[in-house]
Amino acid sequence: MKNFRKNLIAASLAGALLFSGSIASAASFKDIRDDHFAKSEIEFLVEKDLLEDSVKNFQPNKPITKAHAAVILAKTLKLKTTHSKLTFKDVGKKHDAYREISAVVEAGIFPNEKNFKPNEPLTRKEVATILVKAFKLKDNGNLEFKDVPRSSKWHDAITTLAEHDIAVGESDGTFKPNKIVTRAEFALYIARAINDDFLPTQYNIPMNVNPVVKLFDLLIKNPDKIDSLFTSNQYTGFKKLKVKDMEVHELNEIGRLKGVTEFSVKLTVKLDGKNSGLLKNGYNELYFLVTKEGYMDYKIDSVSAKPHLQGDDSLSFVNKDALSLFNESHKAFWTVVRGGDGMRNEKTFTVNNMEYRYMAESLETIEKLEVFLGNVYTPEKVAELYKQLGFITRDGKLAQPNADGGSILNWEKAKIKQTMNSTSVKKYELKVPLGDAQEVDTMLGELRYVPGQGWRVQRLESKPL
Repeated sequence: MKNFRKNLIAASLAGALLFSGSIASAASFKDIRDDHFAKSEIEFLVEKDLLEDSVKNFQPNKPITKAHAAVILAKTLKLKTTHSKLTFKDVGKKHDAYREISAVVEAGIFPNEKNFKPNEPLTRKEVATILVKAFKLKDNGNLEFKDVPRSSKWHDAITTLAEHDIAVGESDGTFKPNKIVTRAEFALYIARAINDDFLPTQYNIPMNVNPVVKLFDLLIKNPDKIDSLFTSNQYTGFKKLKVKDMEVHELNEIGRLKGVTEFSVKLTVKLDGKNSGLLKNGYNELYFLVTKEGYMDYKIDSVSAKPHLQGDDSLSFVNKDALSLFNESHKAFWTVVRGGDGMRNEKTFTVNNMEYRYMAESLETIEKLEVFLGNVYTPEKVAELYKQLGFITRDGKLAQPNADGGSILNWEKAKIKQTMNSTSVKKYELKVPLGDAQEVDTMLGELRYVPGQGWRVQRLESKPL
């Protein structure tokens, strides 16, 4: 028990939060700088355990080989990698990637040939073919490239991949199908394939295809076509409006979340007839949720007189909010460590040579503890902390090892820098002074979006030296 108390106090003086585990990120790779074009995507794949992060260098500019691509795809698609009967002349069963290579071949992603050529680099046209097969992508036939004729056997795969925004063409209208794909580029493609947040045009919607812009144009010019702008027919009232005059004052993107973009529109209208449920004579402010349906194809999913996305969306949640949440999680952690606030059963007891104390009434049950920690932590982190802090239940009440502790981290003077941003995961580096001293604890933090709750802390720990 003395060792437990000693370790707890020592940890608090060092500024650590006793959070187990480490934050794997592209920062682990010495050759991935903060401004690398695929840094966020590589971080994401490391987080998903789809990339090996035990090496010092990622070698982003090195060509992706067939064997390495097979390993990443087998992990990504969770393919079975046992009991294969496939044989290759150049890949023995003792080959490091034999099981993954067999899995992707059996899945029909790579052709079943006598020689797999594991060390052969992949070109853009070959990557297009395997990714279209791997993720079962469909082609709408709306995209062409100057250097990919329809007669090419690679045409369908290349245009399909490009229509899904996974691999885009060049500014001159070419695709460069024979160009070798690097490890960083392949990581970028995989991240885009499994997480819409990384798609280049998921949110940055060109004005010429923005359905909100089209809506107000059609209101006057051709109301009969308005229905085609919506994902459902519940907004048919728009095409029944008779607009005599209209002036749009502002159209702003105000939110992004989980593949959806929200726009606010301020306008003044003159109607010939009755008001609709959404538009009225005079000044109006409406909010539109826009979702992506396909290549350069966006639809209005919902319209409201009030914002759909509140304070937890990606645009309005800024560094100041993140810092406040980390601070609150820090306070919550130490509140739990000291047993909670308020009245408590002062009795202690011993189990397996460990002295325990009851939690305060405010945290005396698992349910109360989960609600308290759930205000700032993800459900996964709450479960981890419960196990880490050694809670047990006795006589229907929660108890923990009898320990004291606190922290000298001065959050009032903390500084924060964002290192990764998507609509589901955000990562930060924090500089937190130790008391009033000049010494600073550099910490790594991660937030995740919990549906129905908002942003919650997944990790916060001292940066490894």
